[in-house]
Amino acid sequence: MQLTDKQREIIEIIGVFQEQNGLQPALGRILGLLMVADLAEATFDEIVENLSLSKSAVSSALTLLQTQNKIEYTTKPGERKRYFRLKRSNWEKELKKGINSGLQFSEILDKVLAIRNDQNPDFNRHLENIRDFMTFLQKEIPILIDKYLEQQKNDHRK
Repeated sequence: MQLTDKQREIIEIIGVFQEQNGLQPALGRILGLLMVADLAEATFDEIVENLSLSKSAVSSALTLLQTQNKIEYTTKPGERKRYFRLKRSNWEKELKKGINSGLQFSEILDKVLAIRNDQNPDFNRHLENIRDFMTFLQKEIPILIDKYLEQQKNDHRK
């Protein structure tokens, strides 16, 4: 696999973005590589070579990304190599699942607010606003997803 300078630049942008959002640097760059690779897949050795990462860093990152359900691998007949690729999950379901975890946090905020006293009303209002917004998102995002999917279905019929 030969990457262009532009592909390398985008991998770095994706890697930095993912790192700023809490992923280890190797994980973000592997995700970036799998996004920009022409065949949308890469072998272990291609990942090591193109990202200049150690074998142990790549191995650990691939294991973690598989555990997080972000990537999967496939094999080809007659080959022993594994080809890693982004998992094409049901993104709508994953997004709704994330929103539901936000709802769980909202319920935790309810418990926090129940035990807080009135000595800091501004902070209490801040927590209430976070809780209320998370509850709002939990109700509205599934509606938006359904609306988007319906629009996509109609667009594809044309």
